[in-house]
Amino acid sequence: MKSVVRRLVNGLGYEIERKQDLSGSSEELVRPHATHAPWRTDMEFQRVYAAIRQHTMVDIYRCYELWMLAAQNQHLQGDVIEVGVWRGGSGCLIASRLQQLGSTARVYLCDTFRGMVKTSDRDPLYRGGELADTSARIVEDLARSQHLSNVEVCPGIFPDESAHLVPAGSVRLCHIDVDVYDSARDVLAWVWPKMPVGAMVVYDDYGFPTCAGVTAHVDEQRSMGDRVVIHNLNGHGIVIKTA
Repeated sequence: MKSVVRRLVNGLGYEIERKQDLSGSSEELVRPHATHAPWRTDMEFQRVYAAIRQHTMVDIYRCYELWMLAAQNQHLQGDVIEVGVWRGGSGCLIASRLQQLGSTARVYLCDTFRGMVKTSDRDPLYRGGELADTSARIVEDLARSQHLSNVEVCPGIFPDESAHLVPAGSVRLCHIDVDVYDSARDVLAWVWPKMPVGAMVVYDDYGFPTCAGVTAHVDEQRSMGDRVVIHNLNGHGIVIKTA
């Protein structure tokens, strides 16, 4: 249907595009004019990102956020877990950051390595078995090429089949990139009791229409009194434990 487009710049420096069709339905797109882009001048990040970029579907903006968050809770005890590893790019990026900072934390990279599992009617895209074009060996080879001594690869459905491969200590950062509701819920149920106050869970694909189950799972936590839920327009949902 034919639409009318109007653009304006408000006092906060945003360009707003409003589209209205002949039925009266409208949609508003906001484009920030902020130019702060620290990943462009962070040469160590750029070096690591260039090495892992073919091993991840996480874009540079979310990768840089993981890079920064990995450094921000170093005062906490605990290791790091990523569930939903695919070919290991984002997990090895986190591990590189921690190793660069001299952290003693281990990074546990957990994946079925046989594609998507626990799909349900909450998940509009996935039916099971997608993203199986990987292996534990691919991830191990990437970690080895980056000289990472802090990485442990844990094959199997997490937590059902592979939780025993992760020590029973605390977890200060958990990156959940599983794309579907039931799997995200089960990972959180396992990891949350092991997280100290200040620890963070970062969900990938928040707000993506293909991952509506993940968005629903994150939003369900907003009413819980022991956490703060933040959603970023870059596709991350971040949950910080407060009590």
